[in-house]
Amino acid sequence: MIRPATPADVAAVARVQVASWEAVYRGLMPDAVIDSFAVESRTEQWTRFLAAERADRIALVADHDGEVVGMASLGASRDPSHDPVAVGELQAIYVAPDHWDHGHGRDLMDAAITWLRSRGFTEAFLWVLTGNTRARRFYEAAGWQPDGIRIEVLAGGSLEETRYRVRVGPVG
Repeated sequence: MIRPATPADVAAVARVQVASWEAVYRGLMPDAVIDSFAVESRTEQWTRFLAAERADRIALVADHDGEVVGMASLGASRDPSHDPVAVGELQAIYVAPDHWDHGHGRDLMDAAITWLRSRGFTEAFLWVLTGNTRARRFYEAAGWQPDGIRIEVLAGGSLEETRYRVRVGPVG
């Protein structure tokens, strides 16, 4: 079941995100970055996110038998070059590694697209590490198309990210 995240979900969302980072990004980004990505700091971040209720963004969770096994955050584009009324952004989508390949990611993606469409966005974008082939296959299977690249500089190196876009609603 996909539902909006609540303050009671904060610790579980943080655990899912950190476990996913460990499983996916080890070897794709500097260990120092992954090692600094702790449940405590993610819990603080998600507490702030959920406390600041805003109509232009949401966090969703995949709830499997009462356990949060996945999460997504999305909303209006944070890119100042985009029209935040027309362009949405999938900021994060993660499923706990022990729940991969059970459909939770697809369900989260479907719910994210539905939410974006219901808010009147016509398109959405996301960024993914170029080397994250598992995620790229997932996005492409969901209809997202690559359309740009950027380089992010992090502790100990630089990372190439690929931007994906998808149409979510009718052209205004």
